[in-house]
Amino acid sequence: MTLSPVEDRRRKQRNIVYLAFGILIVIYTIKFSFPQHTALSVYQSYSDKPSASSPAGHGTPQEAASTPAAAATAAAPVVSTTRSHSSEPTMGSYKPPGGNEPVEMFNGTITNKAAIIIETRFRTNLVPLILHFSSVLGPSWPILIYTSAESVGMFSTSAALSRYLHSGLIQIRILPSSVLFTNSNSVNKFMTQKWLWESLAPAEHILIFQSDSMLCANAARSVEDFFDYDLVGAPIRKDLGQGYNGGLSLRKRSTILRVLKEWRWSAQDGDRFEDQWYYNRFHKLQLREKQAGKSPQDEGAINLPNMEIARTFSVETIDYPHPLGVHQVHRWISEGLVSLDEWCPEYKLCSTDPVKDT
Repeated sequence: MTLSPVEDRRRKQRNIVYLAFGILIVIYTIKFSFPQHTALSVYQSYSDKPSASSPAGHGTPQEAASTPAAAATAAAPVVSTTRSHSSEPTMGSYKPPGGNEPVEMFNGTITNKAAIIIETRFRTNLVPLILHFSSVLGPSWPILIYTSAESVGMFSTSAALSRYLHSGLIQIRILPSSVLFTNSNSVNKFMTQKWLWESLAPAEHILIFQSDSMLCANAARSVEDFFDYDLVGAPIRKDLGQGYNGGLSLRKRSTILRVLKEWRWSAQDGDRFEDQWYYNRFHKLQLREKQAGKSPQDEGAINLPNMEIARTFSVETIDYPHPLGVHQVHRWISEGLVSLDEWCPEYKLCSTDPVKDT
């Protein structure tokens, strides 16, 4: 049967409609089966695959565990967002100038040290400050950003930060939804609970920094020079308290957990802030060990630096001309800032609005 030109044209149009409808069915079937993937993500996954000429050690980005249950799993505190192309990541090395021994580069797996910042508030200095810390600490230090699910977006607009996130050298970890930082007491309570410290396993040396702190690139010392101590930060002036300020501090995770096993946080006289609370309990443990005939230099004993050593690590209320770091410099008198301009000009990246005390 011969079709007229009009009928033949209509038949072709119907076939085109049926074909388009069939294609739509296939597309939506795939979309509903794999809702997390898009054409762009598939292309990126393909383009991220290393070629034969790619150097070893350049793998897929690593992202931290984001739930309390995952964080509590000490054996696997870091969860990759994409599958690794190699079951055994290659450890690289970095040789600093001056003929020093090569330094191991971070390979995506947390080992004995980590730097962390806990921040849920948007501030324009945050990304530059984190990148500066990473530069001063070096390629063997992972930096973990603890933030809320709602605040993750503030870290997504920087191309420079994205490169570090992709390499895994900087990772974002999501705080539990129940954690709200409304005042200094809420921060103190969080810092004295086990969740944070267990989520940092297996790292032992934890560098805590806040957005109002800074490491000085001109410093001859490094954070590793203070690994012998269980707790060190800027020494607190006697009329303001005792111990070390926690805003830029180095702490041994095992000793923190030892304290939390025996004591629970409570804001009492002399223990208003978590850093002084920890210091007082570290000091109590040290006194026990002294009575038992144990020296701070003994293996496993509590070792706390004196003021002279602590102020070489960080400066806040007790001055030192060439510290490794500074904290809350906006509180300094103008005379102190003049010398800081020469030694640590990057202090200008520090924020000036800490969490308010209530």
